[in-house]
Amino acid sequence: MTLSINPLAKLIATASQEVSAAVSAAGAGLSGDSFSSLKSNLNSTVGQLSGALNSGLGPLGGLSNNITSGIGAAQTALGGIGNPVQSIAASAGNAINSATSALGGIAGNAQGLVAGVSNITADIGSSLNKLGLNSGGLGTGLAGLASQISSAAGMLNNILSLGRARNLPSGAELFQQRGAFVEVTPGAAEDWRVKINCNFGLFGGAFGRLSATNGVVWPYLPNISVSSKANYAQIDPIHNNQPYQAYKNSQIEDITITGEFSCETEMDAEYWIQATTFFKTATKMWFGSGDNVGNPPVICNLSGYGARVFNNVPIIIKNVTINLPSEVNYIKCTTNGSPTWVPVVSEISVTVAPIYNRTRLRKFNLKDYAAGTAIGYI
Repeated sequence: MTLSINPLAKLIATASQEVSAAVSAAGAGLSGDSFSSLKSNLNSTVGQLSGALNSGLGPLGGLSNNITSGIGAAQTALGGIGNPVQSIAASAGNAINSATSALGGIAGNAQGLVAGVSNITADIGSSLNKLGLNSGGLGTGLAGLASQISSAAGMLNNILSLGRARNLPSGAELFQQRGAFVEVTPGAAEDWRVKINCNFGLFGGAFGRLSATNGVVWPYLPNISVSSKANYAQIDPIHNNQPYQAYKNSQIEDITITGEFSCETEMDAEYWIQATTFFKTATKMWFGSGDNVGNPPVICNLSGYGARVFNNVPIIIKNVTINLPSEVNYIKCTTNGSPTWVPVVSEISVTVAPIYNRTRLRKFNLKDYAAGTAIGYI
């Protein structure tokens, strides 16, 4: 997916204008009356301190001379701060100009440039703190310069982020930010996670959290074993070198899905409880009392890895194995007023088998299956 040149040019122009304005503001701060007044006040303070040390602390004359010399050196250094700061401002302007040309070339150079601009911002802030120049015209001008350079660096990072996202297919952004949290969009077309779902409404509100994620979703990629085979009957005629193979039928062997579940919060523990309860429920028929008595276990659907792997395959759940390890901690979850302890890390293994009725099998088309357009078949 290629990026349009227009947003890129607009961002570069905006960054260049803001930094140019910041450099001008910093230059005005250096040449204004605020810098002259600051230097004059420092000279006066140095003079007063030097006099006090020479008159009031006579026995420490040597120490007084050393302190006076040190303050004089600091005064000299402060007097020459104009040129280095102007040099920093000029370097920042050159860096942004270089960014304008570098963005037309390799993204890697732009990445290094962002780091360099951020370092310039940090150096300016550190220098202000060390010299105590956080107030006044000079401090305000330099702080504004640092802020504008930081803003420009953020714009460059946005450009690089767009470049890194060029390989994402349209609609693949599964996460939407709403306020201070991130929400997973259930049922998105590009959601290729492994999940098993069914008509949870048959069980009332017992599996509300599973309905919210459109099925039981393995939080980590599980191990899946799939085997497809053709069955042949062997015919052994007398006085023949090789037996004949007579085709009988084809079938998909049982599919085993094994994956880990982790529980860090009580909400995760409640999801684990509903998932394991559903798998156990799906292995039982409607029996005894209640609705739908006499019906077999529910038929589910298996999805995962896109249209060419598991695309809403009708399945039955034949076996579920829940591992409750002894070497991990357990988290408490209260449901229906009763506490339950859930392992923070556990493994759940489910064995399923595809199931098709006669009407659906009669509609099977081998050409469509080979092209990947036969939905629901493995």
